[in-house]
Amino acid sequence: MRTARPFGRIVRGLVLRPLARETLRSLLTVGGIAVGVAVIVAIQLSNRSAIRSFADSVEAVAGRANFQISPAAGSLDESLLLALRPLWEQGGRFAPVIDVEVLLDPSGVPARILGVDLMSDLHFRDYEWARIATSDEQIATIDEAAAPSIPQLLALFEPGAAILPERFSRDHSIPIGSELTIVFRDRRAELLVRGILHPRGPATAFNGSLVVLDVATAQRALGMEGRLTRVDLMLPEPLAPELRRQIEAALPDGALLERPSRRNERVDRMLRAFRVNLFALAAVALLVGVFLVYNTVLISVLRRRRDIGVFRTLGVSAKQILAAFLAEGAVLGIAGSIAGVALGWILARGAADLVGRTVNQLYLTSAPAPIELTPGLVATGFAVGLAVSLAASLQPAWEASRVPPSAMIRPGLYQRLSRARTRLLAASALAAFALAWALSRPGPVGGLPVWGYVSVTLVIAGFSMLAPLALETAARTLRRPFAKLFGVSGRLAAASVPASLRRTAVATAALTMAIAMMASVAIMIGSFRETVDAWVGQTVQSDLWVRPAVGLTNSDVATLPPELAEELRAMPEVAAVDRFRGTEVIWRDSLITVGSGELEVAIDWGSIPMVRPGDHREALRSAIERKGVLVSESLALKHDVEPGDALELPTPAGTRSFPVTGIYRDYSNDRGVVVMDRRVWLETFGDPGSNTIALFLAEGVDPERARRVIEERIAARYRAFVMTNATVRREVLRIFDQTFLITWALLGVALAVAVLGIVNTLTALILERKRELALLRILGMDPRQVASMIVLEASVLGAASVVLGLACGWIVSWILIFVINRQSFGWTIELAPPVAILVLSVGLTFAATVAAGLIPARLVRAIDLAREIETE
Repeated sequence: MRTARPFGRIVRGLVLRPLARETLRSLLTVGGIAVGVAVIVAIQLSNRSAIRSFADSVEAVAGRANFQISPAAGSLDESLLLALRPLWEQGGRFAPVIDVEVLLDPSGVPARILGVDLMSDLHFRDYEWARIATSDEQIATIDEAAAPSIPQLLALFEPGAAILPERFSRDHSIPIGSELTIVFRDRRAELLVRGILHPRGPATAFNGSLVVLDVATAQRALGMEGRLTRVDLMLPEPLAPELRRQIEAALPDGALLERPSRRNERVDRMLRAFRVNLFALAAVALLVGVFLVYNTVLISVLRRRRDIGVFRTLGVSAKQILAAFLAEGAVLGIAGSIAGVALGWILARGAADLVGRTVNQLYLTSAPAPIELTPGLVATGFAVGLAVSLAASLQPAWEASRVPPSAMIRPGLYQRLSRARTRLLAASALAAFALAWALSRPGPVGGLPVWGYVSVTLVIAGFSMLAPLALETAARTLRRPFAKLFGVSGRLAAASVPASLRRTAVATAALTMAIAMMASVAIMIGSFRETVDAWVGQTVQSDLWVRPAVGLTNSDVATLPPELAEELRAMPEVAAVDRFRGTEVIWRDSLITVGSGELEVAIDWGSIPMVRPGDHREALRSAIERKGVLVSESLALKHDVEPGDALELPTPAGTRSFPVTGIYRDYSNDRGVVVMDRRVWLETFGDPGSNTIALFLAEGVDPERARRVIEERIAARYRAFVMTNATVRREVLRIFDQTFLITWALLGVALAVAVLGIVNTLTALILERKRELALLRILGMDPRQVASMIVLEASVLGAASVVLGLACGWIVSWILIFVINRQSFGWTIELAPPVAILVLSVGLTFAATVAAGLIPARLVRAIDLAREIETE
């Protein structure tokens, strides 16, 4: 009759002591989990940092407002305030607000203007004053517990008076009493710093990069007399339906009544595809770590089968064996999670700026918030690391618990996979491929390519299941060449790999996954870059580009005045001028860009790549004649827009319908772009400024000489600079390359972890085969021959992984390009594999895999021949 054994003793004897003895293998496995968890945590931290400051700023600026009235396009007429006056009688409050981004001159530092009614705004926001300059000579320090006096407050209403947060004042050396110049579109305004705020409340918004003005001062400085960007409301909760209807009846056409948090929701939705794709790539490193845990626990079962048999014979139950090996997975997961969370925090400090720059260039302008490791993120890291470790441990732990004790004691078990098992895995792989193909056909779910990600997972799983067959095939193929080139070492290496499939197949699957993701993303990025390069070459055909000297990332910050275009048109070097202007509007509760250009110039001088074959000039002429618009491919795909449809767009004058005359390719953003002729733009939006002016030079004029001549004439007066066509193209590709730096970093991590898996597997093989290797030494093989055998085994693993990885990567790249990318961003990419990068990357990976065999090969010299042979 069996008696129960204390579980703690079982865990110590079966798990903890072997883990402590096998320090190298344990550390490699913990490192694999740590890297995977670190990447997940780092991406989450840096991504939160990039967008949290915007969300926090919206809340800080909104203050106690629970509703806002915002225009879908343009600005609000301040006469709306008169229509809202009845709200006071029903317990409501409202406040006019101007909230726009500006730039400081000459530094170009971005800042946010918050224009409010300083007298009545105390209902909505709490300002904690530090100092107020009542005159040029007198600066009063305000006690934190007190409010400014009436004379002090009146000083803030002086013409051009500005208020800065203490941090912004200090960081940019703008003390109280100093002058401040701001740039908004094509206007410059001089302000005088009259007040300093403590860093609390609204002064914390946008990392303190805030300039608070009285609303009337803001209107004069920004050229927005009689206009507001929104109206903040404090309404009784819950909002009565009658009161909502009353407010909505007073709203002008195109204005929205919504919660302040709605802005955050739009930004979050705008960034969702970007964020999800980052996490999908980060999961690669973690999945490779899963293979390491699986490999480690499986090898533990194989190496300790005698111990397991002894414990079972002494009365330990199958459930206790199962629990013991799950405990090993938990120990590895906990250790890896602790290290991973710490490493993730370190990585995030470096990645936050990179992610922030990408987000700012593609989506919104907001300085990254400080990295903050919250308890929730720590818990997430631990949960991920522990969950995947337990999941990876389950199958080998289950097998260890189901095998009879007598079978466990017999040596040599669990090393070779049966042919039936290998064939079953191959058949399962084919089934996974078929299912992946079927699931790649449906459209997105909630705007996300959910089935595309499932398809990628199935393809990777399928190729992982092919690892045993690939290893057998590779060993059989290389047997003769190895024997001919390396003699007995080569023959033994080719025979050893298929004899150890239970261990080598897992390492091969991990490396296959890493190579596949490297190859697939390299193909996707390379194809995307070639597509963007061709697109830029087709669309950027002007000889020169004129841009504002500041405000390169936000179209509404700095613009060029209309008189500049006329001056450029009159220059003898210039043959044609094309002015571009764009702004963001809220359309179907999404932020899109509405832009304009001089379409007649584009017909004669430019080229627009259309989605459907045909002459772009026809679509442009139709847009001019019918006062219609062209829409970008991403907008058309996401919102099911076709040529001939009527597009209802918000404008400053209300909603207006535009016929769609064509769909063109655009890779400038994934939110969607609508383009109209400049004359229609002026009628609709009434903004004569330009973000960019494209210049087509007269025949025979040298672009570089013309650039210098034109810049000398206009740079100082219009604060603009001139770029050549080649410079613009280089800048576009530089931004593109910067955007994908994170991706390359993640793939490098995944490959490093996979190579560690090879080291782990081969090290375990050395430790388990000590007797075999000692016998080979006794029979005449010298240490160099044995070490060569181990390195050749690594090369077999590397060769199988490279072949499987490239095949898998090619299929995954197809899904990434034609399913995931298209459903996430709405872009069409032409398949153009970067052959040189693939050859170099795969070559380096194979070389690293072979080199990884040198590490365990060194252990051969440490084998005690007498001790190992004694047991024989």
